[in-house]
Amino acid sequence: MITLLVLILVLNIILAFLVLIAILKIAKIPLVKKPESAKNTKLSKKLEKSLEAEIEKLIATAGRRIDAKLLEYFQALVDDAVKKGTELSSFIEKQQGAIVKETQFLAARDITKLREDLDRYRADKFAQIELQIKGMITNVAKQVLGKVIDVSTHEELVKAALERAKREKFMSHE
Repeated sequence: MITLLVLILVLNIILAFLVLIAILKIAKIPLVKKPESAKNTKLSKKLEKSLEAEIEKLIATAGRRIDAKLLEYFQALVDDAVKKGTELSSFIEKQQGAIVKETQFLAARDITKLREDLDRYRADKFAQIELQIKGMITNVAKQVLGKVIDVSTHEELVKAALERAKREKFMSHE
């Protein structure tokens, strides 16, 4: 951008000098015509046309250079915008992947925590049920036998009763 401005400034300075030279050449023509002034007038007009042609060429060349520089500058802007768009797209994809991974991690962690909580809850409930069953067994044994027996003795009695029922075909497995 700065080179473009410098180029425009230099071309404007050159153009100003050429215009100044043309004005100075024209200003040297005397107001009063002398006999040789016809020659000088022809020469001045020829010089003026030549200078105008040169100035037009310089202006056209400067215009083409400015157009080329502008085209180059705008192409650089377009290329930069495309590059930034590609970089942004890549960045967004990476961020999206990171967000998905983090979400999966958090969900897995939450599921693991829920499973642990559920396992603890089950263990607590089974422990409570076991205590209630032991209490019931103690009460039933006390009512049936008239005395309290320990759980292992009660288990042995229940197993023996089941075995006897099987032998006597009291319970059938169909």
